[in-house]
Amino acid sequence: MPNADRIQILQAELSALKKERKEQAIALKMSRKWVSVKKRLPERGPMRGSIQVLAWANDKLELCWFDDEKITWARYNGTWCVWPKDHIEGVTHWMGSNWGVKDFYCPPCGPGIVNRILYLWRRFTQGVSDTAHDMRPKSWSRGNVQLDKKPVFYKDSRGKIVTGLPEDRPAPRGYQKIVCNNVFEAERYSELQRQQERSEHGMIMEKREQIEGAVQSEWRKNAQNLMMNARNQVNREFMEAALKRNAEHKPWKYERISFLHSEGFEEKD
Repeated sequence: MPNADRIQILQAELSALKKERKEQAIALKMSRKWVSVKKRLPERGPMRGSIQVLAWANDKLELCWFDDEKITWARYNGTWCVWPKDHIEGVTHWMGSNWGVKDFYCPPCGPGIVNRILYLWRRFTQGVSDTAHDMRPKSWSRGNVQLDKKPVFYKDSRGKIVTGLPEDRPAPRGYQKIVCNNVFEAERYSELQRQQERSEHGMIMEKREQIEGAVQSEWRKNAQNLMMNARNQVNREFMEAALKRNAEHKPWKYERISFLHSEGFEEKD
């Protein structure tokens, strides 16, 4: 093949590759924009169940399952089960970002210029969150029950709360700094963080049970077969004891809980 023809083929392939990458970049950019429900709704592809989308409802970002047959939005509750209490109303916008994958794209703010300005104001001022203001006790104006070393939390655009650095350190980009000035606020945000940890831990344990539970079930079937076909009573009793011990062994059935250093936990009988 002459060199001129080879160069033309390579140029055509390069042009097609550039065009494909440009189309992919445009599609990715469009998938990261809020879409009004008045314009269109998510479309389900073939051989798929409910769609995983981000929804904006009641001035809040929600991880949602969307059912295009019933036209319903269901809040993700940490498990793969959807209950009637998880259905939400008032969805105005949605985004096709798949929250089921690792490091999915999450918008920093809601739709519209108002939410954008509010996000920038919170980001650069790094003030106490509005919810902390609503939870202030009556003694706030008198300056009582104040903390010397104030606990600090960070909250991202998805609403996830993590423990932050000292008060004089700025929050990372995309996070809102929450300074707890009294015990009530500190305990409140600590409890919100524990609720999120319980939800994440339950989801991890559910996935673990799906894998390890199937392996354990297969082992029990094999052990029951060996017990039924045992040569003597000693082998039968040994397998019976092993089955009884295995029934009580469920490594995914445990709970974890965390507290601030200034908090205590007393377990009542």
